[in-house]
Amino acid sequence: MKPFAVWTAFSQTKSEDAAQKKRALNAIIVSLLVHVVFIVAAVSLTIMIIAPKPKMMFEGKKSPSLPPRKLEHSIRVKQMKKQTRKPQILQRLVTEAPSKVALPEMPEMKTPDIKNMRDTPLMNSRAGSIGSLGGGGGGAGRGLTGGMGYSDTKFFGENIRTRAITICMDISPSMVAKGVTQDVLAEATKMLETMNVGTKFNIVVFVDGADAFSPQMVYATQENKTKGLEWLKQPFDGRRQGNLRGHSGSTPHMAIKMAVEMGSDTVFVLTDDPPYLKVGDVNTGVEIPTHMEDIEKFVKSIESTTGKSVRFYPILYKPFENDRGKLAIDYFKGIARATGGRSRVIKRE
Repeated sequence: MKPFAVWTAFSQTKSEDAAQKKRALNAIIVSLLVHVVFIVAAVSLTIMIIAPKPKMMFEGKKSPSLPPRKLEHSIRVKQMKKQTRKPQILQRLVTEAPSKVALPEMPEMKTPDIKNMRDTPLMNSRAGSIGSLGGGGGGAGRGLTGGMGYSDTKFFGENIRTRAITICMDISPSMVAKGVTQDVLAEATKMLETMNVGTKFNIVVFVDGADAFSPQMVYATQENKTKGLEWLKQPFDGRRQGNLRGHSGSTPHMAIKMAVEMGSDTVFVLTDDPPYLKVGDVNTGVEIPTHMEDIEKFVKSIESTTGKSVRFYPILYKPFENDRGKLAIDYFKGIARATGGRSRVIKRE
């Protein structure tokens, strides 16, 4: 029985050791799990609290109380004050004793009536360049000076306000025979009498080409008025005064171009025939079929090409009572309408 008892005791002891080892192992495993959970929780908490970095915020400097332009001006004023010197007061000697030299009395000077000086003359071409119409300049615009350079006048019954006027007169044989020169001289005399010296004028005669009283517009001084009227008194002969070499006809084309280039704002055209131009002489020359259209295109393009408004006032001077006469009236009516002017017909007596 003793050996069995010893074996039994040994077996029990061995079982108790195995159980203790198992419990110790379980305790270690549980302890490891607890530590792992604790470490994971600690790491997570650390990441949540410590890891996020604070955002970087930049604050600009506050702008000065003064706006940039005022601040710059203020700085410049301070710099100028530093650079400029204070004015020095010069002491002058003043005497109250009478002078030994006696000056003569000044003559009495009458001042002009300002009310009658609405349209004053321009004293030189540079002053006249303000609002100039081309050429050598003209009077300044009415909006700037209250009317300097403008004249209210009349020509062949047509009331106009102008600053630069040109009369274009057809001197073809038929016009001269009807007495156009005498009538234009009489009308120009009345017109120039009412024009002030700040207004410009010129006179151009034409057949196929054109010839002007002056190469540029002239002011309506008494001297220029007299010269212009004297120039109109010469005997015009269209047969000899055609001056477009290699051509013939009766056309105001060159005269109109000349008036526009000189700077006219008002152009009177006197003729009795629709414009035509031939290459060659009167008898054997070949007529240019687009000539009338060319004149019309030029007139309609003046404002767009020069930026200036030019009004045309055609005067059909005793036109022929036939188809050509009617064509001339209708054609020049269209020219006037296109520029804001008016046409007029002077009938035969």
